[in-house]
Amino acid sequence: MAGRLVEFFGYAPLDPEGLKHAVAKTCPFVKAPCIKPNHGGCSLEQGNEEPVIICPNRLYANDHAILGDVAIQAFGAGVKLTSAQAIKEAKADGVLTGKEVAVFGKYWGSELSIPKPKTDEEDDTGGFYIDYVMARLDTSGAMAEFTACEIQTIDTTNSYRDQVAALLKGEQYVDAKGRSPGWTGAGLNWANVSKRILPQLIYKGYVLRREKFCGKGLFFVCPTAVLKRIRARLGTKLLEYPIAAGTITFQAYDIGDAVPAGETRQLVKGETFTTTVEQVAYAFVSPVNLPDMGVYERAIIKALIPKKEPKKPIVAGA
Repeated sequence: MAGRLVEFFGYAPLDPEGLKHAVAKTCPFVKAPCIKPNHGGCSLEQGNEEPVIICPNRLYANDHAILGDVAIQAFGAGVKLTSAQAIKEAKADGVLTGKEVAVFGKYWGSELSIPKPKTDEEDDTGGFYIDYVMARLDTSGAMAEFTACEIQTIDTTNSYRDQVAALLKGEQYVDAKGRSPGWTGAGLNWANVSKRILPQLIYKGYVLRREKFCGKGLFFVCPTAVLKRIRARLGTKLLEYPIAAGTITFQAYDIGDAVPAGETRQLVKGETFTTTVEQVAYAFVSPVNLPDMGVYERAIIKALIPKKEPKKPIVAGA
């Protein structure tokens, strides 16, 4: 299915404000260099479907507001996200309140050094590394509890290079059919849900279950479209559980409606759903959304049946 960009360096395609960021190759959502400067795509639409976020930095809008949402679910209202360095300074000054949450991850000044799995073989789990770890400290500065948050958008297939080339020139993209704004051959790589996303979630969920201070499990933030594909792949009705050790909490987000030039769309919070690692793991290896039994048998037999040539009409006097 063809696709086209909805957001280009944070803004609607050809928005002058977005073009400024395109020239500077900066991301307006994290106030830092764009992590995909060659194409600058934040969200993509396909056909009549809603736009899908394709860059993780797009989810970091409003000073990582999504992490604040996660922290409230995990630790309660009134918590304050802060850097590890700020925690150290507050501890030295003796002014900790017990509501401080140290954030470890990209753009927060400190990332955790986690050992690799005990194997020399390459795997697709991403090791023990998780995008964000948030630790709530008590008034003495000791760790009271922590949780982890994995951020996932969706990769694209094919290319929208021609569209980007036109936009960088300040021109609207016209496709081969003469449509403007035109469609490209870009699509969304839904195969990654089974190949990479779900195996990572299950693996990391089990890793965190063994941590005595991780009493709220793993949080997984993604676009609504990704969560829908996860549900479709698991093919069963997952039981819902309260947030606890060994759970995975799915939190969906999408971009809001179109806005005037010079503004970025809002990030809209969608469905929240919590289940256990075991529920996800069992559904992954035991899907129920299977085709009818014998589907391959019938396809083979059909393929081997000789095609009947249509009878030629009898022409009088021939």
